[in-house]
Amino acid sequence: MLRVETIDLSYGASRCLRGVSLEADPGRITCVLGRNGVGKSSLMRSIVGLERIQGGRILWEGRDVSALGPADRARAGIGYVPQGREIFPFLTVQENLETALAAAPRGSKVPEEVFTLFPILKQFLRRRGGDLSGGQQQQLAIARALTARPRLLILDEPTEGIQPSVIKDIARVIRLLAREKNFAVVLVEQYYEFARELADRIAVMVRGEVALGGPIDDMDDEAVRRLLTV
Repeated sequence: MLRVETIDLSYGASRCLRGVSLEADPGRITCVLGRNGVGKSSLMRSIVGLERIQGGRILWEGRDVSALGPADRARAGIGYVPQGREIFPFLTVQENLETALAAAPRGSKVPEEVFTLFPILKQFLRRRGGDLSGGQQQQLAIARALTARPRLLILDEPTEGIQPSVIKDIARVIRLLAREKNFAVVLVEQYYEFARELADRIAVMVRGEVALGGPIDDMDDEAVRRLLTV
């Protein structure tokens, strides 16, 4: 399980995260909501080790990983799908997937399961990542994260700029990973309707803080929507 405990993050004199706490359990989906600029991506980057926190701590499976770098956190089972996908445009689909093997156990190969989840990638193994559509690139980004065999999957706005049919496929995969594969999933979203369909828990961020959070069934929909328009 993931436990983020009252973490602080600053960029110079600008304080980006203020005492943020978050939980994500195996088999459950935690959704982080908020408008642009409230600290959602900074929180995700802190969890995966791309930003060094100045206060609090991050626990994964009972271990304090706050001082570990991104590679060590990936090897510990933390997978990351960044906002904007960040695939390698001049590498093929196969090569993009293989870049994640550095965080997988020695001798690992790209698991066949990623092609079961995203069949289109099997057809395009020799195609360059930059030649894929936006939706296909997002599927590749998720498949690349899964290639390292994580137990925690963090997805930063995976539906951004994606056509509705692919959004449905991505939602199906996220639900399957949590419910059937027992992944802990943290999903960043701007759209409450999409989050509400998937999430077990939500955390709504406003100005670097969690303003509202808890089990989705306990949420007041209107209160959440008001915070998303602040």
